[in-house]
Amino acid sequence: MRKEYSTLELIYELAKYIGSLPKASSSLGYGSTYLSDLKQRITNPKVKGYNPNYRFSLENLNKFKINIRNNLGIQAGEVINLIDLYSNNNTGLEEYSNQQYNKSLKAHFFNNINTLEKAYWLGFLYADGSVKEYYRKKPWYRILIELSIKDKDQLIRFCRTIGLNPSQYIKSRYREKKYKDEIRKYPMTYVHFRCKPMSKDLINLGFRGSKSYLKSLPSIFNNLNDQDKRKLFLAWLLGFYDGDGEMNNTRITSSSRQFLQEIKESLKIDFKIRLLYDIDKKSYLEGIVAKKPHWRLTLGISIFNEMMQNYKKSMPRKRR
Repeated sequence: MRKEYSTLELIYELAKYIGSLPKASSSLGYGSTYLSDLKQRITNPKVKGYNPNYRFSLENLNKFKINIRNNLGIQAGEVINLIDLYSNNNTGLEEYSNQQYNKSLKAHFFNNINTLEKAYWLGFLYADGSVKEYYRKKPWYRILIELSIKDKDQLIRFCRTIGLNPSQYIKSRYREKKYKDEIRKYPMTYVHFRCKPMSKDLINLGFRGSKSYLKSLPSIFNNLNDQDKRKLFLAWLLGFYDGDGEMNNTRITSSSRQFLQEIKESLKIDFKIRLLYDIDKKSYLEGIVAKKPHWRLTLGISIFNEMMQNYKKSMPRKRR
């Protein structure tokens, strides 16, 4: 057995066994230039994404083997042996492709919501986050949070919690919004990154994105009679409040009336859900003209205080 088997060696031997780099690329399930482009990224410092230490992920290798079996039939055996040889001689391969660029990222942070911290950040994502599973019909798995520039510290906390470098991932931009009868620019701060395991975990929890009309509570909160579940739920609700709650008030807002109804029923809240503002109407909070109707629910001081006492590491300006 070889002591080393580099990515370049595998690329060359795949081309040798299958016939050429374009044929090998297609047999692996990618476009015809996939392997030649990858070879350039490994060998040419002038190419964008240059990485002489690039290694295929376990996800890549499993996909390769499936496609090789489908595309080469009885001739697949030798090629699969090469892939297995590469896997056996390269210990510690990353789980998925982009992981080698974000080695510190806690890819499975939301796999098991078993701490108040995880529940809090899940709730915050429900208010201000989005997951794009596909882009132009291709798998994408991009996670995005965008906030007003005044809440940049919250993004810094989020990045540090999940293992991203804030200075590398947090960016700024302007958003144009209709204010009364004019268009104004608002300074925003945002973070986005791609992570398949984290995206999948969020989707499995029922996450649909902060602006969805079809939003519903996470599937894990189905029994609040359990005290531990209630604490997790309250931490989740606090995260949501920090994103879509009214400062100096106990109200939360959402474009989904049904979503607020689920919260109301789960916590047995007596207050009614009321229309905050309708589509094309001016938000009384900021004067911005709404693109969709918004609803509000008053939590009440008792639940609000319980929520605040339950988890104390929330957004400082909302705790005043």
